[in-house]
Amino acid sequence: MNEIASWLSNQTEKHMVLGYGSLLSKDSRERYSNIFTKGIPVTVSGFERAWVTRSIQEKQTYVGAVANAHSKLNAQLIPTLINPALQEREKDYRFVEVSPSALDFHLYEPDESSLIDDVLSQFTFWICETLACEPASEQFPVHQTYIDTCMAGCLEHGGVTEVERFVTHTSLWQHPRVNDRTEPKYPRAANVNNEAIKHIDKILAKG
Repeated sequence: MNEIASWLSNQTEKHMVLGYGSLLSKDSRERYSNIFTKGIPVTVSGFERAWVTRSIQEKQTYVGAVANAHSKLNAQLIPTLINPALQEREKDYRFVEVSPSALDFHLYEPDESSLIDDVLSQFTFWICETLACEPASEQFPVHQTYIDTCMAGCLEHGGVTEVERFVTHTSLWQHPRVNDRTEPKYPRAANVNNEAIKHIDKILAKG
């Protein structure tokens, strides 16, 4: 049994969330949502990630997933109950079921598709789809600590390559941005060290 099939077989929670934004960060999801289960990297087909999720309450714009048959995004497959804490965190989204056939574990061992498919059929997969698409504006900008949280999560489980994939598979990067690193305004900001920030800034500068 390969690594992914073995990991899946050991999971007792049968619901899995595909975290593609701040849930990518282990630190953020542990401290703010009490999610302590380990995730694994996965690519999800059929959805486009873009800066389109407006939080009226928090006066910020976050990434959201929008159905698009021609797009894909990188995410973390996280075993967890969709409990009140997670529902509150994702209040600007709706949980949509995703077919196991939309998942690609290419970052791990060569695909043993039949073996993995048998195990995947035992689980239900969910992605947070944006309720209403609204591009970032001066009134609802993107905050740097949110970007840092997402990208630090990518660094944790896939290194610089995974951060670059986050940038590549996210649309609408031309947005008003607030540098709030000295005084975070994003309420679920991860603790991001200076080394990670250097990587993040270098990758963002390429764009």
